Amino acid sequence: MASIVEAYPLDDEEIEMDKAQQNDDTVNEKPTLSKSWTEQSAHAPSYSGGKVTLCHTKGTRNLYGISEDISNDEISLTPFILAPCGGDLTLIDAIHGVKARTIREGCARSSRDEEEDEDESIDTDAIVAYALAPNDYDLVTASRNNILRHYDISGSPSVSYSGTDGRGPAKVKKVLGRSGHDLPVACMEFHCSGIFFATGSVDGNVKVWDLRGGYATHSFRYHAPGYSTNMSGRGGLRGSVTCLNWCPDVTKLWLGVGRDDGSIRVHDLRIKEEEIDDVVEMTDHVGAVTCMVWANSSNKSNELDVLFTAGRDAVVNTWAIVEEERTQSGQKKKKKKEVGVDVPRTIMSYKRVHTLPVYENVEALKILPKFHLLAPGHSDRISKHDIVIATAGSKGVVRLWKTIQRSEHENVLTSIAGLEFLYEQDESSAFGEKRGGYKGLILTSPKQNLFLDRNGSASDVPLELIAVDAEHNFSFLNVSTCDEEGKTLLTSNRIIIGHNDEILDLKIIPVTEMSLTRDDYQRRVAVATNSAQVKVFDLGSYSCQVLEGHSDTVLCVDVSPCGRYLATSGKDQTMRIWHLRTGTTVAIAIGHTEGVGATAFSRKIGRFDVVGKAAKNGGGSFVVTASKDKTLKRWNLPGSTILDSIGEAGGVCDELQVFASVRAHDKDINIVSVAPNDSLVATGSQDKTVKLWNSTDLSLKGTLKGHKRGIWDCQFSMHDRVIATCSGDKTVKLWSLGDYSCVRTFQGHSSSALRVRFLSGGLQLMSCDAEGLVRLWTIRTNDCVFTMDAHEDKIWAMDIDNNMLITGGADSRLKLFRDTTVEMEQQSREEQEQIILKEQKLANHLRHNEYEQALDIALDMDKPRQVLKVLVAITENDVSNMKDAITTLQSYVKAWDTTRILQVLKYCREWNTRSRNSYISMITVKAIFTKFPADQLALVDGLAEVLSGIAPYAERHYERIDRLHSNSYLIDFALLSMGSMQSGDDDFILWEKSSKPVLPPKVIDGRVQVGGKDIVGFRADDGDSTSSSEVLTVGESDSGSDSGESSDESESD
Repeated sequence: MASIVEAYPLDDEEIEMDKAQQNDDTVNEKPTLSKSWTEQSAHAPSYSGGKVTLCHTKGTRNLYGISEDISNDEISLTPFILAPCGGDLTLIDAIHGVKARTIREGCARSSRDEEEDEDESIDTDAIVAYALAPNDYDLVTASRNNILRHYDISGSPSVSYSGTDGRGPAKVKKVLGRSGHDLPVACMEFHCSGIFFATGSVDGNVKVWDLRGGYATHSFRYHAPGYSTNMSGRGGLRGSVTCLNWCPDVTKLWLGVGRDDGSIRVHDLRIKEEEIDDVVEMTDHVGAVTCMVWANSSNKSNELDVLFTAGRDAVVNTWAIVEEERTQSGQKKKKKKEVGVDVPRTIMSYKRVHTLPVYENVEALKILPKFHLLAPGHSDRISKHDIVIATAGSKGVVRLWKTIQRSEHENVLTSIAGLEFLYEQDESSAFGEKRGGYKGLILTSPKQNLFLDRNGSASDVPLELIAVDAEHNFSFLNVSTCDEEGKTLLTSNRIIIGHNDEILDLKIIPVTEMSLTRDDYQRRVAVATNSAQVKVFDLGSYSCQVLEGHSDTVLCVDVSPCGRYLATSGKDQTMRIWHLRTGTTVAIAIGHTEGVGATAFSRKIGRFDVVGKAAKNGGGSFVVTASKDKTLKRWNLPGSTILDSIGEAGGVCDELQVFASVRAHDKDINIVSVAPNDSLVATGSQDKTVKLWNSTDLSLKGTLKGHKRGIWDCQFSMHDRVIATCSGDKTVKLWSLGDYSCVRTFQGHSSSALRVRFLSGGLQLMSCDAEGLVRLWTIRTNDCVFTMDAHEDKIWAMDIDNNMLITGGADSRLKLFRDTTVEMEQQSREEQEQIILKEQKLANHLRHNEYEQALDIALDMDKPRQVLKVLVAITENDVSNMKDAITTLQSYVKAWDTTRILQVLKYCREWNTRSRNSYISMITVKAIFTKFPADQLALVDGLAEVLSGIAPYAERHYERIDRLHSNSYLIDFALLSMGSMQSGDDDFILWEKSSKPVLPPKVIDGRVQVGGKDIVGFRADDGDSTSSSEVLTVGESDSGSDSGESSDESESD
């Protein structure tokens, strides 16, 4: 299963905005080109089978993560449902019906997809059993490797969930260790005190744990001494634990254990080990025990004196709980045995008083408390002493039973004589036996506010039953009202879909004046989910209406432009017309010889009002269907008046007659579409062609050829005489209806393009492909302007209505996207204005030498160049004022937090790559590391990686400076040598006094050294050093000196 993501539901304000935009007349306005779409909500798979638990209180906090805009005091509690899903636990928003988060993944699904999970080895940490404490905070899970983990899901920041925004996986509060069972844990249950919980395993053993200490307090073995062993002969069953149930009385520590061999044992944790014979064992069931519940037979006391048990042997047993005194000699005390003193003890005994055959495998049993208050005017049928129970099982019908009271003068164990039938769910709302029946029942509480009314706010409902069916749906059944006969109306208030199969097709139901009523204003979408049922989702709460009528998989759906009717077709070779307000079939078309894979309504709204002979002759609305038998058929509709009367009155559906039929293609037909003016019908086939037909008689008008593979979709434009097609050749093409030529080809998909739609007044196209990508194309420029990674698998279905896009794919996800172009442009303009203002403030601060404010603005703008400019100004100002270049910078650095430090160090890493900026980079690094201790900097995430990028360039710059410093000695040497070539001694002395060599000349071993090197030919003699005859230039020879002396002498002579 793919993740969740999971997202927030629509609110009232957004729904009203949709209605206002739909009713607003903007014909003359120029359409705005779309540039950005954002996912707003999604319906993701949230339940894959197993135990389902509803929160006991009002719910938890921060179910969708921590919001910075809401304080902790303002956070409201959200009721939730815990459901297993693919080795994880899902928290479902019980009000809006969406997947909020999971225990192991958090609010966001991990990057690995479902197919990769299947290919990998077995996940040993997959959750196989769990138990939720009565406080809704403590959650204990058992994994496949028998490890018990304790979670706190109260929603407290830094305690419940990881991540700064609280959207990460749940934090493990404590690992309790191994469960001690030899085989995986099958079921777990908490005691009503929230202190103890029990684990039952496939190996038949049961353990009781203390949550506070994290250790096991009791262990009950299936083959322990003192228990009967005759149950093992029933079909070779080994006694796996199938249900656990604690007595609801907090003062009693009774634990009921049911097993698949039909045995039931009730353990009292206060009984000592030597009193094992007092443990109750009941062996009246002959099939697996699935449920048991304690009750009080009268209102005179709070004593629990009745036990109801049921299982897969199709019976419900009623047990009376009575106290018995048993006398037993003290076997452990020799003195008492010698004296012969007996030790009397009071034990609880269970006597079966009634067996009710229900003729179905019972999977769930619930007691409806104070049911007589729901029918105050029918006390003759239901009294305050009656116990009413609800059962659900393999027949897929919820049934209510009430106890039969005995007369007071009868001397019996209990006042209950048995159970009698009270009421059962209506066939129209029942799930049914063919679909797999019900798998569980959950009783809600009036304090939980789970019902979402038409206005979108939670309202109190006294009592509801949540029926969990085999298709992983949650049906909220109303048991708070009664009809005139006193029978409860188990009608469905709403349905939460726990798991959609592969989504094959969907259509958004338009909102028009004809379809909009006071009771039905929210946007809805009809979905075909690879099953015989059609699901109509309410996008506000993701509540679902299920339409049943097809006998095989539904392949295609289409909605009438008036929004009142829905057409569906499938593998059962039929097409059905549904009345959406009542959910009934009003017309059926039978005539195809193979599965019907495409259907479409006529598009003119006014034609739906045509009735009588004109409608029969083709002047009214119609439906076209295309089948795997390669034929195209037209069916005329009798008119909205007749269809509405059938839908409202619940009459027999009208059987449509074929008005025209033609063999359309040589291969399977994938799509059929009707032009906006109802003049043309287009069909796309696997034979790589799109054919255009006259809608009146289905005569061929033209053929569009150009695709290299089969056609998946074709759609007419509402504004131009063009048609768009998409194909398995990965291209989307635009065709002219004038000459049937291809005018545009859009290339960019890397897999088959499956759906295409027009938007923005026919100026743009939206297409999706088999890789889960959605692309937005601008027709004029032929460019892809936006791409979304919407799904993890093929996107089979897509529909657009104004600024709303809905997609459904093979990953079983239904996603809603909103056009956020206007919001993004507005946000971009505001950001640009803020940037301009900040840049102006930055310039002003620099002009007035306000470096601290300028530096903060530059860092907030995330402008490295501006930050460098400010730092240079700071250092130059310090140098000009005869200060150390790092002084002012250190005063600014001490106010930075760790995030700002990491940001500046990343800038320094980039600056340090250029020698001209290395000085500023190094003094900034020095300022940071001299102001903050090393242990504090070591805690900064990512700091080590940044420093590893600074160090190599820093070493290179220091080596360059060392080389420059060494080479500077050559300047001193050159200047000194130039001075030695002067004939006058006074000039050299003056130059030597005025110059400042890097190192003064030294006399070593009679030689003059400058920069550590000897001057060739220059010696320091004891004689007069100022004699010109003793001063030699570099490179002069002795012969040159002699000749010079001779010339001087000759001149003197």
